[in-house]
Amino acid sequence: MKRLHKIQDKERFSFSFPLFSKKPLFILAIFCFLLFSSGCTDDSGNEAEFVEVTKDVNDSGSGAELVEVTNLSQIDEALTKGPVVLKLGSKGCIPCKEQEEMLSELLPIYQDSASIMLIDIKEYPEFATTFGVRVIPDTCIITGIEDGKYMYMRQDGSKSSERASARFLGVADKETLSETLEKAIESRNTGE
Repeated sequence: MKRLHKIQDKERFSFSFPLFSKKPLFILAIFCFLLFSSGCTDDSGNEAEFVEVTKDVNDSGSGAELVEVTNLSQIDEALTKGPVVLKLGSKGCIPCKEQEEMLSELLPIYQDSASIMLIDIKEYPEFATTFGVRVIPDTCIITGIEDGKYMYMRQDGSKSSERASARFLGVADKETLSETLEKAIESRNTGE
């Protein structure tokens, strides 16, 4: 009788083992895909490069600079001049640095008609909550304020008070951001 139980136990183990081993591998594969495909989620603490990039942009001689936001009133004030490109990220995030370098290329082109601003959500985590940030870099274009809410420009040129439908997750390409910013500037100029 003991031998029969041992054989049955082996059969149960061999039967359930393949199911047990496939499920964690599948979950691990999904986790890795999400982690590596959507942006940066951790802070490596390497702040020296970020400060250097910002310094280079500010010293470009054009008079334009990326503005680091510490208070929402800075965004509100910039909106009186034109649309605001807002990048939410972290100093230690490599994709965030790539996005910032691309934004620094747009800066001289739009310095008279728009503002480009940065928020470090590691330093100011309340902004991550305010803007609903889950993955960084997270970039959006704010066109104005209506009924006490920010209005965001979608890629198709329509405006929305829902930032989730108008944001660019991960490193957005220069052309797409430029085209969307052009639509935001045109929208403000025509009063739409």
